[in-house]
Amino acid sequence: MRCHAYLVRSERFLKVESAILKSLPSASRDELLDLLGKGYVKLELLSGEWRVLFSLMGEYSPVVNHQLRMARMTVAPDRLATLVNVLWKHEIHDRWVAVAHGLTNLTYALPLASGLIGVVFLEESEDWLMAEPTYEMIALRPDVFSLLEPHMRRLLEVGDFTGLVRLASDHAESSVEFTAARWLAFRESSSDRAPGLLDIVDGRISTPADYPTVLRGFRRMLDPQEQPSLDSWIRVHFGKRPHALLFRDIRLERPAARSTLPTVVTTALG
Repeated sequence: MRCHAYLVRSERFLKVESAILKSLPSASRDELLDLLGKGYVKLELLSGEWRVLFSLMGEYSPVVNHQLRMARMTVAPDRLATLVNVLWKHEIHDRWVAVAHGLTNLTYALPLASGLIGVVFLEESEDWLMAEPTYEMIALRPDVFSLLEPHMRRLLEVGDFTGLVRLASDHAESSVEFTAARWLAFRESSSDRAPGLLDIVDGRISTPADYPTVLRGFRRMLDPQEQPSLDSWIRVHFGKRPHALLFRDIRLERPAARSTLPTVVTTALG
C-alpha cells in the first residue's frame, strides 16, 4: 500500500483542520478528500517510504491500521518544522536514500518556513488490490532490505501477505514470476531434492545471509527446462551481491478485512 502526501495551503488547511483531525481514524478516504477540497499538490510515497517516515513521526500521532489498509497523518502549518528537519537531516537522508523517491520530491516541495502549508497523508485507493496476483520470487538489495525488514516482518506477523508483496515489489531490484504449474513443480522439486530450500520458501522471507544456502538449493533442484525464468535469473545474478528474497504464494492471500478492529496510533521508534 502506498500513501499520498497532500500539500494544502494554510488558509484552506486551517478551515478544515478540526474536521480532519476528528475524522482521521474513522472516515473513509473519499470523505477526507472531500474535506480537503481542491487546489492541493499531491505527491506519492512508495510503500516503504511512508513506513520509514512514519516511524520517526510519533510527534504527529500517525494512524496506521493494517487490517483496514489505513495510513494517515496530518501536519499543521505551524507544526511543519519537525517534518522538514527530519527530511533535511543528512544522516537520515543518507540512510533512506536506498528507498527514497517520493520522499525526495516531498523534501524539496516543502517550504523551509512554517505557516505556509499543511500536509495530510492518506493511503492510496484500493485499486491496486484488483491486480491479478501471480506466484513470484522478489529480490531486494541488502541496503533496501535492512530498511524494510522490520516492516516486512510486521506484515508477515499479522498475515497481510498482499501488503507484504506490495511493499517488496515497490522496492524490488528484480523478480521471477511462476505459472501455477511451475510454482507447484518448484515446490515439489525443492521438497525432493532440497528440503532446506523449501523450509526457507515456506518462511516467505530469506535474508542476504541465507542467500548462499538458497543458491545451493536452487542448483540442486533446478531443471532449466522446467524453470527457464528462474534459470535465467540465476545466470544473471550468480556471483553478484547477495539478495534478500520474498517468496510469494498467492494461495495465502486474502482481501483486506473490513472489520472494526481498533486502529493503531503509532509512536516514534526512537
